[in-house]
Amino acid sequence: MSELQGRLEKVVLRLDLMGMRVEQALADALRAIKDGNVEAGQQVDLHDSVIDREEVEIEQECIRLLALYQPAAIDLRTICTIIKVNSDLERIADLAASIGRRTKHVVEDSIDFDRYDSFDSLTETTTDTLGRTVRTLRANDTTGAQGVIDSDDLIDEAYRSFVRSVLDAEGKKTGGVEAAMTMINVAKALERIGDLCTNIAEDIIFLRTGDIIRHADAFDEQTM
Repeated sequence: MSELQGRLEKVVLRLDLMGMRVEQALADALRAIKDGNVEAGQQVDLHDSVIDREEVEIEQECIRLLALYQPAAIDLRTICTIIKVNSDLERIADLAASIGRRTKHVVEDSIDFDRYDSFDSLTETTTDTLGRTVRTLRANDTTGAQGVIDSDDLIDEAYRSFVRSVLDAEGKKTGGVEAAMTMINVAKALERIGDLCTNIAEDIIFLRTGDIIRHADAFDEQTM
């Protein structure tokens, strides 16, 4: 094994650990808002700085590898993929922190997410998709990556269903606007996490095949 490959393996391991931390952050944030635990929500927000620092250190190491070894072929693809996935994982952690911060508003507005079956569907689909994304990243599995991409439609539909339910229920109550906005913002964060999981899955496919499938439909239209 070359020195470059040895250092790359260490970065990949750090990225895998970051993925697990991000997955835990989302789980903790969702548990906090469902339990109405403001302190737990604040802890998710505070812990985000650890993930931020790790994201910066991983990117710095990738830049060093590019400068020192001028990699080509698969090693270059690996570094490019790490940089992009690293950024998307950090953004997912930011969204989890945002959910954690909203626990305070959930408590203040006496929000009960259990009233909405569509919220359970949204949270379960999103957390499952994030978990599969982290496992797929670890295995460099293109089949799993395609499954993650396919799941985004389910997340989008669950998001739309939840928003419709919230607007219908809260719109009938005096002063229900603030509560509705809090719930919709939480749901939007989950929907955005689904989009970022799709980005990561597309990068996994790029790493394995060299194919850029992002916006593939747009390129197909240009060739028609």
